[in-house]
Amino acid sequence: MKILRKMLIFTLFSLLLAAVAAADVIVEPADDFWGKHQDECDYLYRAYTVNGAAGYAALWESPVSQRQTEVLANGAQIAGQWHYTDSRGVTWCAVESGEWTDDGYTVIRGWISLSDCVPVPDYISFREAHGNEFIPYDGSCDRQMASAPQVVLWKYPGSGIQVSTVDTTWFQDSGPLEDQFETCWRDGEGRLWGYSGYCFGIRNTWICLSDPGNPELAADPDVLPEQTPLIPAASQLPPAGGGGVPMLAVVLVAAAVVLSAVLIAVFFSRKRRAGGAEAS
Repeated sequence: MKILRKMLIFTLFSLLLAAVAAADVIVEPADDFWGKHQDECDYLYRAYTVNGAAGYAALWESPVSQRQTEVLANGAQIAGQWHYTDSRGVTWCAVESGEWTDDGYTVIRGWISLSDCVPVPDYISFREAHGNEFIPYDGSCDRQMASAPQVVLWKYPGSGIQVSTVDTTWFQDSGPLEDQFETCWRDGEGRLWGYSGYCFGIRNTWICLSDPGNPELAADPDVLPEQTPLIPAASQLPPAGGGGVPMLAVVLVAAAVVLSAVLIAVFFSRKRRAGGAEAS
């Protein structure tokens, strides 16, 4: 029964996080920082791989907090929907992700600096690599889209990763294809792909308009440039709270040290001048 319960919890959380990732579901971080700075945060769902310089990275209670909530080894997958850029230009992601442990499936929350992460390749990565090659829909795939009983939604062209499969009637009932696929791209084999910003509650996917119902389209590892190499994970992780302090705290400590040195120098300078005046 214990194993069955763990499997049920894992399945439920996996479905929840998958729905958040793909569908029109917005989760607001449950912390004081978000409440005070939500107008300064940008909404963008994205997944990341932890890639800290020391082999791990910390999640913090907030971008201005000195308290860690988690320490994650490099290679861990995290995701979040809200990003905040502080006064130093450092961008933070409010993580709302999950992890399977011996105690069951637990949700991971906190803020992480994007300097400690690399994005999991997605539609944004594809746009950054091929945006200058995008073209409008030319009407060449009307027949294929009309005859396919189902349409496969892909993470991006050449990803080999299916997001979902939907009924073709969604597109047939949504107006002319040139209005639905203003952004298209043609791959090396001549196939035309169309970008779908929203379909059945699923955002930011691509469809192979030339072969919309084919679930067997192979991945193309060369469609994106080589990704940032991952730093090997640390063999041991420090406990949360003991892995260092945010850069803001480092700056403040350094400033305090410099100020103390200046005050000490001024104090002894005045003391020497006072002693010289008494001697004369």
